Amino acid sequence: MSINTHEFLSDITAPGRVATSGNMGTKSSTLGVADVADFTFTAVTGDPSEVLVFYKDTGTAATSPLIAYIDTATGLPVTPNGGDINCQIDNGSNKLFAL
Repeated sequence: MSINTHEFLSDITAPGRVATSGNMGTKSSTLGVADVADFTFTAVTGDPSEVLVFYKDTGTAATSPLIAYIDTATGLPVTPNGGDINCQIDNGSNKLFAL
């Protein structure tokens, strides 16, 4: 996947989207550091997943802008087995990501 040419969720093919979560809770952005509450992907099946992609959901994939592409994190890649996948966001200075 060439992330340099991806702007909207629709740029990631539907088969490439193994799971989506609900809306992120406790969102914040301070001095270039983004944070969200820990979250869970429920009952995940499908291909192994190498990345987490965060986007602003407008209700339409073609207009939902991509925000972050995370390919290095504890637990990645992950192979779904039908169970839940819990994502714990770093509580350190970088949180979800830092610019």
